[in-house]
Amino acid sequence: MPTSPTRPLPLPAVYGHDTVVRAFAAAIGEVMAPAEERLDDLDAVLDPWRAPPAFLDWLIRITGARVEPGWDEIQRRQAVDLAARLAAYRGTLHGLKLEAREILRWVSPFTLSYDDPGRVFTDAGPAPRTGHMLTVTLNAPAGQDQRALESRLTRLVQAHCPAHLPFKAVVIIAGS
Repeated sequence: MPTSPTRPLPLPAVYGHDTVVRAFAAAIGEVMAPAEERLDDLDAVLDPWRAPPAFLDWLIRITGARVEPGWDEIQRRQAVDLAARLAAYRGTLHGLKLEAREILRWVSPFTLSYDDPGRVFTDAGPAPRTGHMLTVTLNAPAGQDQRALESRLTRLVQAHCPAHLPFKAVVIIAGS
């Protein structure tokens, strides 16, 4: 953090020629300068894309961002950036797809689909029959680690599926 020159405290004109008051104001200005610099830089600390790496865990805690072990720094910053939107859409298909796309980077050639006979995410049509579960399927390109993807998909669906509803996470690797 570059040190900025001391900002003198503004004084009413009546005190402008009083050397004692000016010296006192200059001393107070010097004492306050580091705190003012910190406050000036506060937006950089709170911005997930500009915050120093040391502040990232703190930002994760205060935003309630969902992160997983093994996520790289970009994924963790993206989780903080999306925390408010994901909180608003937690438990919805939109939230699940948003996190899959923006954080896990499951975009083409990955495809994410779901079968929702129990209407976990939809409410159209007649009431669901009992015993049906949500099935979320991830189609992945060849060469991917199926076990790792199944684990990630399961945790993703757990985060977005209401706790009392059953679900199944399926990963299909192209050419398998």
